[in-house]
Order: sequence, then structure tokens, then C-alpha cells
Amino acid sequence: MPPYGSGNSGCLGFGGWIVLIILLIFLFIISASTRFGRTDDSITVSTTNREPLAAGICVESDEWYDDRVGWISSGPVLVDGLKTFYKETGVQPYLIIAEEIDGKGEELTDGEAEAYLQSVYDSLFQDEGHLIFLFLEYEPNAYKEYLYAGHQAAAVIDREAQEIIYDYADYYYVTDLEDDVYFATVFEKAAERIMTKTTTRNDIMRYAVMGLIALGFIGIVAWLIVKKKKADAAEAEEKRKILETPIEKMEDEELKKKYQK
Repeated sequence: MPPYGSGNSGCLGFGGWIVLIILLIFLFIISASTRFGRTDDSITVSTTNREPLAAGICVESDEWYDDRVGWISSGPVLVDGLKTFYKETGVQPYLIIAEEIDGKGEELTDGEAEAYLQSVYDSLFQDEGHLIFLFLEYEPNAYKEYLYAGHQAAAVIDREAQEIIYDYADYYYVTDLEDDVYFATVFEKAAERIMTKTTTRNDIMRYAVMGLIALGFIGIVAWLIVKKKKADAAEAEEKRKILETPIEKMEDEELKKKYQK
């Protein structure tokens, strides 16, 4: 049985290598799509490359949270998560956990929540680099979330970044995490996603298509080069045979005249 390939026993031919590379690329697409698709699908993607707030804009406060319902059993765990958010974004978060605001729970309006958080912000901070997150669980398994960012903090915590925080709060709410771990995780994960442009399936497919196009172009160029080399080799072999053939044996009169001295 002849060897597989172009003639080198045990080696793939040129076409075999192209097919193998294409198969590897498709395997990468499938693997990457599965990896990126099976986690956090409900979380808003980050479409922006953000820079942390410049040092000095947000002056670190000793106040990190206000637990009005007694949920937090380990303050240091929670604070560590909030500090991670601060380190990554340059924006110091402040968490409020409550069951009602001014006697209102479910009936609290967005306007009332914003006015309340603005007053809290003004009473706590002297700069525009902080962020307040109000988690209002007005009855078991029913809650509202509100964010209020200082004017300069909004450069990092824009609308998309806020949606990411909300989404992580919703995502982990249904887990069995302890409350302090829950809020710490929300802010840690949110910081990571906010500060990193999300790679989506579309990105992977786009890169893969670009790779296949580039590979196809390289393959065509390589095929043309190989074809030309084969043609040149065939022509050289033909010339060699002609030169080695005695003139008197040549049947073509034109060739006799060409090679006759």
C-alpha cells in the first residue's frame, strides 16, 4: 500500500496539513463557544475598555456599608470584596442593606430612591468618586436595587457597568451563599467584568473566520508556489531528457535544429 501523503512515509501531505489546521480551528471554535456560553449568560456584556478612576479623585472612606437588617455576620469578608471593587475601578462602593426607606418598601419610587441616595452621598462623601448601592429587600425573596454614583465615578460606572452590578446581584441572589459572601462576590465579579471587555461568541466566530480567511489565502499562495515548482521541475526534467537524447534519435526536426551544434 502506498504511503499516505505526498511521498514521505509517515508524514502528512500539504493538503493534509491544511485540513488538519482547519479541523483544529473548528475544534477551538466549538470549545471556546461552549466555555464562554455556559457561564454567566444572563450578565450584561462589557463592550468598553474602561480605565480606573484616577488616583486622588476618590478619597477612601472608613465607611463601607450600612447593614440595617443584621444580615452581615462577617464584616471583613464583605469589606474585602468591596475593596477589590475599589482597587479595580478606582471607585469606592458603599453598600446599604435595608427593608424600607422612609417607611416605604415596594412602593418606593425611583425618584424617591435617587433623592434619598443623593442625600446619603452628600452626608458621607466630599468628592464625586464614590458609589452607593442600595439593596432593598422589602419582603422575603422580593427586592429592589438602586445605584447612585458621583459625577466623576460615572465615567467608570456608566449605565452598562451599573447593569452589570445589577445582573450579578440577581445572578447570585438565588444561590446559597452567606449574605456577606454574596455581596462580596457580587462586587468582585462585577469589577472584573466591568474592567474587562467581554469576549462573546460573536467575537470568537469573527476571529475564527478571519483566521480561516488568512489560512485560505496562505493555502492558495502555497498551492501556487508548489504548483509552479512542480511545473518547473517537470520542465527541467523534460529538458534533461532532451539534452541526453542523441540528436540522430530525435523525431522532431525542429528540436534537431535547436539542439544541433
